[in-house]
Amino acid sequence: MSDKQEDSGGKLGFLDSLARLFRSKEKTPAPQPDEPARLERLQAGFEAAIHSLDEKVQQHQGAAGPAGRQVGPEKATAAEREAESQRTMEALYRVIREDVVKMHARLGTGLASADLDELVAYLGELETASAAGKDSHAMLPRARYSITERLRKESGELAVARLVALLERQKLSWPDPIHYAPTATPAEIERSQRRRLAEVREVFLGSDFKKTADRMLGIVRVWASDYPDQGSPLWEESVLEGVAAGIRGQLLREFVELLRRDRELILTDAEALIGKQLTVLQQTFQSGATSFEQASQAVASSLRVIDEVLPKLAWEHIHAQLRHARGEFDS
Repeated sequence: MSDKQEDSGGKLGFLDSLARLFRSKEKTPAPQPDEPARLERLQAGFEAAIHSLDEKVQQHQGAAGPAGRQVGPEKATAAEREAESQRTMEALYRVIREDVVKMHARLGTGLASADLDELVAYLGELETASAAGKDSHAMLPRARYSITERLRKESGELAVARLVALLERQKLSWPDPIHYAPTATPAEIERSQRRRLAEVREVFLGSDFKKTADRMLGIVRVWASDYPDQGSPLWEESVLEGVAAGIRGQLLREFVELLRRDRELILTDAEALIGKQLTVLQQTFQSGATSFEQASQAVASSLRVIDEVLPKLAWEHIHAQLRHARGEFDS
């Protein structure tokens, strides 16, 4: 450990960089989260208009007789089929997004379409900032990843609980894609719904930031353009997952902003924890009798501080400061 890494006051110099974990980017223009969506809508509208005009031309030429240009499905190129599939998929995304926004309004989450665009952009930035720290031995990236992972898990649990409470308030139940037998009893149907909700919950909690952002807009990429029928149980289930994802994104933003606001308080405690671990590391590696096992144990113990203790410290602060982190909502 060099002198540059510890000043005369006993403060760990490299901890100054940890403050950036809770700071917004400085001197960075405010992002325009709705710009990509606007460009996509513009592109989709432009392509749809061109496609409609082209169909009119083809219909006119077809009506002109055998001499006219004949274009049928068999003449479509692979590129044309791909473009048509893309247009179909984008149209589906727009429809299911509309249903997600309507469900937000029905359940009273307070999130509108513009809010979802902002949250999608926010989660994208959060993923970019945290992903580099996975499996890293560098303190700052690893701490950033570990803390955001803890927040991702906690926000997922809270979002599901919040959604279920909102559904119960509206006297709605979880849709079940299983086709009931005509003789199924209400109790059997209820058990099936609970089982399905448990399955969806498990997958939802494991969703990363990218999948959560997609779900927020009703996008299930594995389905591509082969979406279930609108109004079907699977469609309704996707809409509700989109609502839960929106709630999760909103909670994540609230949690991270609190950490940024109170970063100095948290860093004081974090510095003490890492300072103790640094002493252990220094003693271990300065010992002439250091074995491979001792060194490995010291490193593992240090990484545990970053992987478990710092995230726990951050979450305990959030839990104490924010009602939403305790599952307390106004309605």
